[in-house]
Amino acid sequence: MREDHPVDRLVVALEGDPTASTVDAMVASAQRLAGRRTWVISPPQFLDQSDDSGARWVGFGLQLYTALPPWGDEIDPQVDSAHLEEVKELVGEICRLSDDWGASFQFEYANEFIGMVEAGRMDSGIAETLIGEWERAINRAKSPG
Repeated sequence: MREDHPVDRLVVALEGDPTASTVDAMVASAQRLAGRRTWVISPPQFLDQSDDSGARWVGFGLQLYTALPPWGDEIDPQVDSAHLEEVKELVGEICRLSDDWGASFQFEYANEFIGMVEAGRMDSGIAETLIGEWERAINRAKSPG
């Protein structure tokens, strides 16, 4: 990868007011995720922020080399595949958290809403649009002509 290849961020935010036990579970998940693999850029980070009104939100942030135009053709195919596996790992952990804690999570990529996980299940924005389209693009790139 070129050193100047831009990075986008996949942000996963817990919906609603976070409870202390949910926050503890999310921190533990971030620590577990960090130890599961070697991450292309860095493991998902636990995010804990408040806005100007004092409203708090918590979630995760994962940095990914952008594949958005015009950069998609320049991303190394192995890096692209590794990023997909990282996203699938994070989504799997979010589904587990959602199921265990009865929580809903919103996903944004490059500051655009892409989908939800609710009751432990991905919506079509995550399952089909994010993961499914990404897998199909990787498979097309692997198939000659």
